[in-house]
Amino acid sequence: MRFEAFVAMRYLRGKRKNRFVSLITLISIAGVSVGVIALIVVMSVMTGFDNALRATIIGNRSHLAVMDPLNRPIDDFETVRREITSRNPEIVASSPYIEVMSLLKTPAGAHQRYEGAYIMGVDIELETEVTQLAENLSTANGRTYGRGRLPGKGEIMLGYILADRLGVTIGDEIAAITPASKATPLGLRPGQQLWLTVSGIAQAQMSEFDTIYGFVDLETAQRLKGQKGVDGVHCRLTNADQAGKVAARIENDPDLYYAAITWYESQQAFFEALQQEKVVMFIILVFIVLVAAFNITSTLIMVVLEKRRDIGILRTIGVSTGAILRLFILEGLYIGITGTLFGLIIGVFLAHNLNPVAETVAWFLGVDIFNSQIYYFDRIPVAVMWRDVLGVTISAVILTLVSTFYPAWSAARIDPVDALRYE
Repeated sequence: MRFEAFVAMRYLRGKRKNRFVSLITLISIAGVSVGVIALIVVMSVMTGFDNALRATIIGNRSHLAVMDPLNRPIDDFETVRREITSRNPEIVASSPYIEVMSLLKTPAGAHQRYEGAYIMGVDIELETEVTQLAENLSTANGRTYGRGRLPGKGEIMLGYILADRLGVTIGDEIAAITPASKATPLGLRPGQQLWLTVSGIAQAQMSEFDTIYGFVDLETAQRLKGQKGVDGVHCRLTNADQAGKVAARIENDPDLYYAAITWYESQQAFFEALQQEKVVMFIILVFIVLVAAFNITSTLIMVVLEKRRDIGILRTIGVSTGAILRLFILEGLYIGITGTLFGLIIGVFLAHNLNPVAETVAWFLGVDIFNSQIYYFDRIPVAVMWRDVLGVTISAVILTLVSTFYPAWSAARIDPVDALRYE
């Protein structure tokens, strides 16, 4: 094998005294490097977005929601909290909740507006220990995420997109209309309407929460829904990844009769879409490496044509067909591995420094490449996962290896008599 490796390395060098790598070889190496760089950077950004959105969802949703299996109201939620907490030490905080589908409207006038919304009734003090309800009204890292205060009796806190669509701000009044029936002297009146004052406008950094959710206290939600009990209990765990195990334990406990849904199950379609998007993006970008692999194939074909006489001489002095095959496979692998190595180093470096690079490009072009008002993040979220890097590296090397088979096979089939006939 040392002989094939030595000759393959010699063939990659220029003719005679020219010790520089040939231009065509440099282009092949650069092609592989560009493909690997693109794959590493894009995979890192998509993983970063996945992690950031995951953290946002975990922060704004409870890790676990416990409810009646028949969706009946829970009258004694304190008992539920006590039972699930005592049996599951992973639960560190819990809070009752009521979810109400409603239609929000502004006062009558020329600019009256209507918007559908989910109104979440919570125990304000307990809920702040379970989710980021209070943080969504705070200022962090020099940026204001929301304004106002948490809702009290007869008040509501809106997501900022929902508030913008309604055209309301803090102190304005809006009416919440729900399908709960109300008894009147004339009989049951379909629908419940309750006027609420906007106490705060929050930003959860995820459009789903900012577009359709409003928050009120438990008593207000009970009036809107026309029920005395609560829908369930929100729980926060020591580790959100343990939610599935805790949910199964609660549902299988013979002394309890509760259903449980995890944060992942409530957003399963969203996470599956993200994962599929990442896989599709990987497949698309692999075509860049595939194009570079075709370039390696053409390079090796040119080398085989150029070294036809040398191959004939090697076969004449006893070099086997298998040795010729391995020689040109190694030559292609040298190109591919070199390009992969350069792409790996540059790609990881670029991924770790993507924000300064993006800021420099934005300053040079005079455009905002990453608008935080659109993407809800101050910086491009990047997470370099070594399993992704390893997958990119293995894919690049495999494509390079496959690209060498035809030229190597062509070289091994050269008849030494034909190669030397006119020499």
